[in-house]
Amino acid sequence: MNVAFDPWIPVVTPSGKPDMASLCDVLAKGEQFVDLAVRPHERVALMRLFLCVAHAVLNGPKDYDEWRNVPEQLPEAVQKYLTDWKDSFELFHKEKPWLQVAGLSKTVEGENPQAPTEDWTPISKLNFSFATGNNATLFDHSGLSKNRSIALSETLLSMLTFQCFSPGGLISQVYWNGKQSGKSSKDGPCVPASMIHAFLRGTDLLKTIHLNLPTHEDILISYGKRDFGKPVWEMMPTSTAASAMVENATATYVGRLVPITRLIRIHPSCERMLLGDGLVYPSFTDGFPQEPTATVVIRQEERSILSYRPTKALWRELSAVVVKRNTEGSGGPLSLRAIQDGKGCDLIVAALARDKATIVDVVESVFHIPPPLRTNKGTASYESEVKIAESWANRLGWAIEGYRQEIDVGWEGRLKGAGPGKWTLKSKLHSIATSHYWTTVEKNLQLLMSHIEAIGTDAAIPNREVWRKMLFSSACEAYRISCGQETPRHMRAFAKGWQKLTVTRDKPKTDINETTEVKV
Repeated sequence: MNVAFDPWIPVVTPSGKPDMASLCDVLAKGEQFVDLAVRPHERVALMRLFLCVAHAVLNGPKDYDEWRNVPEQLPEAVQKYLTDWKDSFELFHKEKPWLQVAGLSKTVEGENPQAPTEDWTPISKLNFSFATGNNATLFDHSGLSKNRSIALSETLLSMLTFQCFSPGGLISQVYWNGKQSGKSSKDGPCVPASMIHAFLRGTDLLKTIHLNLPTHEDILISYGKRDFGKPVWEMMPTSTAASAMVENATATYVGRLVPITRLIRIHPSCERMLLGDGLVYPSFTDGFPQEPTATVVIRQEERSILSYRPTKALWRELSAVVVKRNTEGSGGPLSLRAIQDGKGCDLIVAALARDKATIVDVVESVFHIPPPLRTNKGTASYESEVKIAESWANRLGWAIEGYRQEIDVGWEGRLKGAGPGKWTLKSKLHSIATSHYWTTVEKNLQLLMSHIEAIGTDAAIPNREVWRKMLFSSACEAYRISCGQETPRHMRAFAKGWQKLTVTRDKPKTDINETTEVKV
């Protein structure tokens, strides 16, 4: 299979039908496809591949003028480039299989072609949604099956994604040209801190790629004077001692886009593979610049990567994501620099949450960003309204806890006995109400966007009041659903909780909404 010219990328046509396209099709005929039909983390990996190839094809763009000509130059240039490098995109090439290591084996003497492969890793390990070994998933019951059939196109997409998002931890050992790999592995470049990724969205795939293709000038802002780099298939490391090749792959902008985080060699049967620890990619915590799709925020005078938490929907972090990245590296994705001030845009925000080496959740949302939201006043207003929404969630939890204390005299004792685990106990108590509240608020998110879009006009304040009234009514409705009034005792408890929610001006002493966070 040739990665460049054989179809393997799930896409959506203008008629809304799913289809499969080759890498060359996407880059040369991108206007024929509306979007990708993939999971959130797969989208991130594919976009990195598209940008990597586009940069290599154009050797740029170096500045804004070259960037404007990308849609006209890319289609013809990409076909020539991929034809010239066709052998490097062969999935089972004897010497340079794409994104794999040919000299990989289970023994120091090398691999016997006739040897059994029972001790090789199942190919399903590449896909986070499949149950494999200790990785159990809710709806996949084929983890013990010896005859699991996985399409080669799906394996290819999973391998690309695995190289970007594989979390660190214990891993099998293999030999790379006679040298044994380590027992533990480091994170792939896209997974540290459960980082939030964001891309601009165009009306078709070609426009989407164009919008997210930074110029050399923009890259210089984040990466400084580091080398621009080459794709890994142009300088594939032959060993960990090949310092120049390893430096290109792990420390340059283009080299990192398609990483070799894991050493992989797929068996021709496509059922098993050799898998071991690969190259080490320095992260933001190591002092390296953040990924081009990540967001850096400053909190308590410290810069950190904006992380995704399953308890906090992506729209609540939007005020940080839409900030244009500055020369210090703080701000949202690098692609936002392509949008002129005063212009709106569509933004795809995606994330993968992990708890150590376990994948917890993947999520993706698409937002239309009105022009005022990209101004200081707009982001400040948006963040303020999100905090008001969160304060109602806190007050709702506080009111429910008051209800519980009134009907359950042993509740305080159980909280004290739970020790540090009391936040998990509270979370269970509040879950029905807060889930209903946040679901209702998210359904009405357009009310907040209408307020932001009206900033600077007479409609701004009335629109804001509509949004805030919705927050109040949503909190009240969630309280009614969660707290029964079947007996006189329940009615008294309901009244006390209702007073806390609607009348009492005191604030809850602690944030009782965000009680469960994923360890990153």
